[in-house]
Amino acid sequence: MAEDSDGEERLSLEDEFHWLLKEEVHPILLQLQQLLKENTRRFNIPISVGLSKLIKPETFVLSCSNGADYAKGVVTLVADSICRADLSLRMHRNANQVAKTSIREDIPWKLQQVQDAGNHLYSALNAVSRIDVDYEFQTGTEVTKLMDEVMNQLKKGRHQLLNPIHPSLHDLYFSKCSKSLSPPLPQEILIDFYVQGNKLNMSTYFLHLAHSPKTPSKHSAPPTDKNLNVLELGPMKYELTGQYTVHCAVPWLGEALTLFTVALQTCQELKNKIEVFSTYRINEANP
Repeated sequence: MAEDSDGEERLSLEDEFHWLLKEEVHPILLQLQQLLKENTRRFNIPISVGLSKLIKPETFVLSCSNGADYAKGVVTLVADSICRADLSLRMHRNANQVAKTSIREDIPWKLQQVQDAGNHLYSALNAVSRIDVDYEFQTGTEVTKLMDEVMNQLKKGRHQLLNPIHPSLHDLYFSKCSKSLSPPLPQEILIDFYVQGNKLNMSTYFLHLAHSPKTPSKHSAPPTDKNLNVLELGPMKYELTGQYTVHCAVPWLGEALTLFTVALQTCQELKNKIEVFSTYRINEANP
């Protein structure tokens, strides 16, 4: 009798598992697809027919929480591009000297982080969308592998927005983004724009010429040492004397991060449902 009971319980679990594969997976995939499609509206990537982009020029004032006024700015952001900006940078060693520059509309400052996040989002959506609505999943492994692929892209996309990589002084000096500035900044000032969470940040680096035997060369090799506070341009050596960051909150970045997180949770919940049955070593093949 005990063997019959175990067999009936096992059969019941198998029936429930195959019902899950047939009836629950596709609705969850549809829900996930809708979340991803909604998020694509905020990025400069292709969107599905019938959806409208939420991208529009938005102007923000960059400010500092501690009240320091070494760097100020008004920027206009469109998706992954700062298309306009008016920046005022007060020299660190001479507060009466102010450097002003603008970002030219014809040469916008590209935010690679945001572009990369959008690309990962697009890859996640493609992975979900390639599953036909009539496709019948035969095993839980199929579903798990799909969720792992989608989650990998979503984690990379969210990571781009949460964890900026700060370039070295050398990389900033030779950055192509500096071509967006008109007029060019003095050689003693470097700036960088980056996203962290729901904020757009601008870091300003003030340098002091420590050694200057001759005119610097734009073809100088990067320094061999690991002193991140020093910029070496051939025989010229600049030392970092001050760094200030101003920022502004960007609402759609916060929305995008929320949608990334909810999509990841949806994937994990589906994986958890599949894994519950795997603990019973259910035969995944359809009878």
